[in-house]
Amino acid sequence: MTNIVVLGGGFAGVAAGLSLLKHIKNQKIILIDKNSFHLFTPSLYEVATSEEPMRNIAIPFKEIFGDKAEIITGAITSINPKTQRIKLKDLEISYDYLILALGSEPAYYDIAGLSEYSLPLKTITDAVKIKDSMHKLYDLKAPKNEMVSIIIGGGGFSGTELAAELLEYVYKLSKEHSLPPNLIKICIIAGSEKLLKELDDHVSNIATTRLKKLGADFIFGSHIKEVFKNKLTTDKNQEFSFDILIWTGGVKANSLLQSFGLVLSKSGQVEVNEFLQTKEFPNFFAVGDIAEFIDPVSKRPAPGVAQVAEEEGKIAGENIARLIEKKPLVPYKLKHFGYIVPLRGRYAVFATGTLHIKGFFGWIIQQFIFLRYLLGILPFYKAFRKWNQFEKDLRQE
Repeated sequence: MTNIVVLGGGFAGVAAGLSLLKHIKNQKIILIDKNSFHLFTPSLYEVATSEEPMRNIAIPFKEIFGDKAEIITGAITSINPKTQRIKLKDLEISYDYLILALGSEPAYYDIAGLSEYSLPLKTITDAVKIKDSMHKLYDLKAPKNEMVSIIIGGGGFSGTELAAELLEYVYKLSKEHSLPPNLIKICIIAGSEKLLKELDDHVSNIATTRLKKLGADFIFGSHIKEVFKNKLTTDKNQEFSFDILIWTGGVKANSLLQSFGLVLSKSGQVEVNEFLQTKEFPNFFAVGDIAEFIDPVSKRPAPGVAQVAEEEGKIAGENIARLIEKKPLVPYKLKHFGYIVPLRGRYAVFATGTLHIKGFFGWIIQQFIFLRYLLGILPFYKAFRKWNQFEKDLRQE
């Protein structure tokens, strides 16, 4: 029996696993991840302000794959593409075909003190730490009318969405404790001259105006230069004090790549061809944030978004089936339909090309996208139940 292994259970890995099950019969499919669940990372900011962080966005792999795939929970220590063997802490596995979907990790850009004194937002644990830190500081300082300062490093999607959700949480905490909401100050420091530099000025202005109205401050055009325990400096010789620093300013491919002996791009990703195969090993595919796919039309790397990761995973799974059946491979064609930016409560911005839909209708689109995704990975009744529970929790907040 052929061993087909998927490393990583994010958007790309789950899509690859489901694609393999769709296209291949009577072969052993193994998914390996450090967690026993799939994490819906676009809603991680919800976890930082939720009382039940696991329920809405952590989906057990068993619910997705049932008994059709073998799930192994463990951290990967090494991969040898020449011998086709994968090592975990207490286990070694051989493979005939491999899909690498290990995702990304925070990039600190050699900024002194940044990794030591900041909190990232990449995992459930990170989100819970942010929530717990806010609670402790608020309980300590707010009764004495002392200010709590939260700085978010990075004005991209994660930083913007997190700021909006934290501002909602500040209001909630203040109401619960009968204290003024301005005792917690949230500031975004961004190296770019605007929020959401990937999007056009119209969307950026919508987000900036809304966050400013909710009470956020902004420092644009400044890069964090050095971080100390409770203060940071920028490349413009500015100095800012903080109680909590949350870093959302960049990601890089999983650092495990450095030991795999693969050809890496300047960005540290695995270089793949049009079929998403690594350049040295035709039975070894790479998808999602860990892979650098150059779009033949734009000549630019594919963006690191969930939709692209999903599509890449699907194509990689189908191409392994085609290799086994000795059929021509299918090239991956970049498709990206737009961006959703949640901005607190039932308000979001949907942007695709020159079309922008904001407010409640943008939020409706966001909910349908979430439901569509759940329907793609879960049976109908489980997908709808999880989506409905998510909606119920939002109504209660």
